[in-house]
Parts: sequence; C-alpha cells; structure tokens
Amino acid sequence: MAKKTEDFQRNPGNVAFCYYRYSSDQQRDASIEQQRQAAHEYAKQNGYIIPEGCEFEDRGISGRRLDRPGLQRMLYEAKHKRPAYLILWKLDRLARKIHYSYFIDGQLREVGVQVVTVAEVLPEDEPTRVLMQAMLAAVSENYVLNLRSNIMRGQNYNAERALYNGVKILGYKGEPDKKYEIDPETAPVVQKIFTDYVEGKPLQRIANELNESGLRSTQGNLFVVNSLNKILRNRAYIGEYRWGEHIIPGGMPQIISLELFDAADKKLEKNRRGGKGAARKLNPEEVDFWLTGHVYCGECGSPLHGISGTSKTGNIYYYYTCLNHKKKLCGMGNQPKEKIEAIVRYTLDRMLEDSALRSLIAKMCFDYYEDSKNGDKGAYLESLKSTLKDVEGKLQNFVKAISAGIINATVQQAMSELESQQHLLKEQIEAEELREKYDIKLDDIVKFLESFVGNLDNKKLLEYVLDIFVDKIYIYKEKMVITFHFTDDKQELSYEDTLEMLENHRYLMDCVNDPEAHTVYSPTVAKMMESIISVGGADPDFFP
Repeated sequence: MAKKTEDFQRNPGNVAFCYYRYSSDQQRDASIEQQRQAAHEYAKQNGYIIPEGCEFEDRGISGRRLDRPGLQRMLYEAKHKRPAYLILWKLDRLARKIHYSYFIDGQLREVGVQVVTVAEVLPEDEPTRVLMQAMLAAVSENYVLNLRSNIMRGQNYNAERALYNGVKILGYKGEPDKKYEIDPETAPVVQKIFTDYVEGKPLQRIANELNESGLRSTQGNLFVVNSLNKILRNRAYIGEYRWGEHIIPGGMPQIISLELFDAADKKLEKNRRGGKGAARKLNPEEVDFWLTGHVYCGECGSPLHGISGTSKTGNIYYYYTCLNHKKKLCGMGNQPKEKIEAIVRYTLDRMLEDSALRSLIAKMCFDYYEDSKNGDKGAYLESLKSTLKDVEGKLQNFVKAISAGIINATVQQAMSELESQQHLLKEQIEAEELREKYDIKLDDIVKFLESFVGNLDNKKLLEYVLDIFVDKIYIYKEKMVITFHFTDDKQELSYEDTLEMLENHRYLMDCVNDPEAHTVYSPTVAKMMESIISVGGADPDFFP
C-alpha cells in the first residue's frame, strides 16, 4: 500500500515522466496521441520538464495486467532516474485493479515519484487517490439502472419503427437511427449455413468449414454449434423484426426464403426430439452451456464449447470440449458439464455470500466515484468536447477538399478514421454528461451487489454475475483455474478436493435445514468435519 503523504518525500526538481495507455478495441492510436498532447500541455502549464526518452506507452493492453512492457520500463527507469513526477491522463491509465494500484503507487513513492493527472484533481492528503476502477463495470451498471427508464424509452422508440437498436446480426449492417440493411459480404454466409444444414451437413462440420475459411461471428469469435443453432432459429432472416415485445413482420430485409427457414426449423425440431447418430451428438440446443465464452483449455488455450454424447444405453451426456481436441491438436479430453458448472456456481455463491467482500468492493467503487466526481471539475468533459470540435473541423476540411475534386485512398482512409473517432467521442461525451447529471450513494452500490446473493438460480442473473466478476476460467485434466476481475490472484481448484468440499457443504446445509435427519455421527459426517477444520479444508482464504 502507498505510504501516507506525510511520510512521502518527492524527488527535487521538476523532471516528469509520462505514461500513456489504451486497451479497448474501440480505441485507436489517436487515444495515445491525445493523452500525449494533454500531458505536454499540462507539463507546460505547471513548469515540468519531460526529457527525451521519458515517455512510456502500452497500446491495446488491459490495465488489469501488470506485465505491460511500457509500464515495466517506466518503473525501471523511474527507479534509476528519479523524476519528481509521473504524468497520467487519468488514474485508470495506470491500473484497473486496486492491488496493482497500491503496488505501482508504492513502488513510485519509494523512489520519490509523485503521480499527477491531467483530467483529475488529486489532493495529496487523500490515500484514496490511488483507488482504481477495479469494479467500474458494476458502478457503470448502476448508472444504467438509474437511467433505465430513459434508455428503455429510446429503445422502444427504435423498436416501434424497426430501427437498429445496437444488436449485431450476421448478414446485416446496422447504424443508429436507421433500419437494418443486408450486408452483401456476410448474407451469403447465412444462406450457406441454412442450405448446408437442410441438405444434411452436420452443424459441427459447418462450423469447422466456416472457421477454417477464416470467417467469424459478429463478435469476432469462432463459430460453434450453439451459435449456429441461434442463427438457424433467428426469424430476422425471414424479415421479422423482434425487440422485446415488439414484433414487426417485414421490419427486416429478408435473406432466407420462408420454405428454407421452415425446412431448417423442422430439422432442428427433429434433432431436438431425439434424432440418432451424429445429429444428436452435435445438437445440444436444449441445454444451456452458460460458461461458453469464459472457459478455455488449460493445455492449449483454445476456447471450450458444449457438445453431447450418447452412451450405448441411450443416455445423453454433456461436456465442454476443446476446439482443438477433435482436430487431434490437443490432448485435453471432454470435461463433464455438470462437474465444471457445479464448481463455478459454488465458487460464485460463496464469493457473493461474503458480506465483507461486498462492502469492500462497494466502498472502493464509491470512494473512486467521489474522487472522480469532486476532482474532475468538468475538465474531462470539456477536454472531450474540445477534441470533438477539433475532429469535426478536420472532417469539414476534408469535405471541402473532396468538393474541390481532391479525393484518393489516403483521403478516404483519413476521413474514415476521423468519423470513427467522432462517433467514439460523442459516445464518451454522452456517458460523461450522464455521469455528471446523476449521483449515486454508497448504499446504492451495496444494494446493487446484495441483489445477487441467493438469486443465481435466475439464468440471466447468473450469466450477468459471471460476466462482472469472472475474467477467464482455464480447464485442465485435474483442476481448473479461475481469474477474477477484482483481484490479481488466480484461484486454483482441484476437482477432487473442490467437489468433496461442495458435497460437504450440501450435507452441512441439509443438517441445518433438517437437523433431526442427521443426528447420527456417521463416517460421512466425520469426513466432512475433518475437511472443514483441517489445514487445506474450507479455509476462508480459499475463495476471494
């Protein structure tokens, strides 16, 4: 943890280092250049000197990682060159985990470097200045809940008119305030999927062929059986617009004939009811593999997806399997769905039941929110508006140049980049204006987190909690490793030990709910108690 301000002795002089970072795929190199320009202006205003070679950057790397090359070089140089200051755009450029925040700030303070920010006012006597946006996703969702009526009003307005509502659909192009249009590049892919399936090609084979040809889903992911099932059931392809309760026939441009769609639907229904052979094994659409997108093979790193298999007795079993396993590129075998999901669900339940952890997360979020709200003073919003004005001015100059007959590939590319930057800036300005307009309280965040406890039987809520708290889950033959967004620790769970602990927990709950039925001190009870009280058993530090 960072030292208190009164114990901190800043290095003499006015030499400053700079550190820039962006991570989102929506950001571009311009984000670095904007941070650099702002840092130099800030240094000039405050009389700081930025020597050559003392600016460090990480492009496209998450702040949740500590092994960023630019960050590590900056820390190394700071230790040897001892600057007085480190200039950041905002604190979240340095780290997005509170443990990393304290660790990095502590390293800098030990060598006499004071962190200063361009878009935030950081009082020197506030230790909370180093609190990071470890759980900013949860706080952002709180904003969404507060603004839900306004957002829903806008979405319903769009839905009533069959306008694009932000949902990407393979085969279509969508823009805000406009209707969907057919994408000439991906619509043939949709037609091929329907045709191949109706003609008898297995879904796994279709997915393999699409992936091998370099095609990807609208989210940039590999095609899997589940994603193809969703495509084959999407009535948008026969011209039907759907958003919540809004159903508008003819609201979408039609890609698939009604006859072809019905044929695919009948085939899916037949397989769902129990087709035989490969068709049953490759179509587990009745089953929800809710960990998909979070589970990865610990051996090769490939994503896992859901499959089913039928035994000689006719029983159906479900598994998570490595995409490289069937290609014989990975030795990782199929992992039982029930086992994997039971461990993850148990882990999430135990984590949410920890009231101390909920309070800590809520306090971190609220403190950071208060610092950001009180310290920014609107500087960040004004900076965004200034940058937008500059971008729009450049776009206007390009329009004039094109009107004068000056147009080539370079001009078109530059305009495209500026238009993307303009769109991103408008979104950031809108979000910042909403943030300044609405205030949240500590109790709001606490209640938001408490709303998860005991409610994970709700499928949507379970998936939501998984997205907020869990980064990735790596599956090995004998264990799994879970990485969380809010801690730098990786929770390693042995299948044998964890399943035993899970069973003991269930037995304990049975004892609590029906004590008279469990009065006999059986070997099962003895084993349970031994695992609970022994070293390596239900240790409170086992879960975050």
